[in-house]
Amino acid sequence: MNERIIPFTYNIKSDKKRAFPLFFAVLVLSFAVVILSVISPKYQGVISLVAVVGLTASVLIYQRYVTADYGYVVTEGESNLAALLFTKRLGKRVTTMAYLPLYSIISIEKFTKEELKQHKVAKGVRKYNFAPTLNPDFVYVISSRTGEAEFEIVIECIPEVAERILEYSAYAKEDYVLSRNDDEE
Repeated sequence: MNERIIPFTYNIKSDKKRAFPLFFAVLVLSFAVVILSVISPKYQGVISLVAVVGLTASVLIYQRYVTADYGYVVTEGESNLAALLFTKRLGKRVTTMAYLPLYSIISIEKFTKEELKQHKVAKGVRKYNFAPTLNPDFVYVISSRTGEAEFEIVIECIPEVAERILEYSAYAKEDYVLSRNDDEE
């Protein structure tokens, strides 16, 4: 790995206050529908299905926005080239959600909440969201291309981390070009 690229980990805690009202609202509505399914003489199956969907949604909201913590890790990847890993921590368990070679990053742009809602992803571009907060005030969108696939990855971080990742991607591109030239010779 390039000596100018210093491995680092950026762990971000989500603003759980934003997710709690939605979580509790879905949970309370689901329990109300469960009670309705018990006392209703008609359509018990359909009402029960709605209750199950609501309870499942509340569990997913809880797991995604309340209990999980996310991290972004710059480390050495394949062929000694730098990579950006997206990790998710649930309790003591850390899971790698995605692996992105730094040389594949095209740009990193800052979006406000409103700008992100209006942003249209081009057809064929895969979009991933690794922002831990429900409806954050601003995010960064990483545009990337690896081979034939194009990606847009939404992250939540401070401006210094976004600038550092972009700077490291320029170094990684230089290394990638050098390694490709060495392979051709």
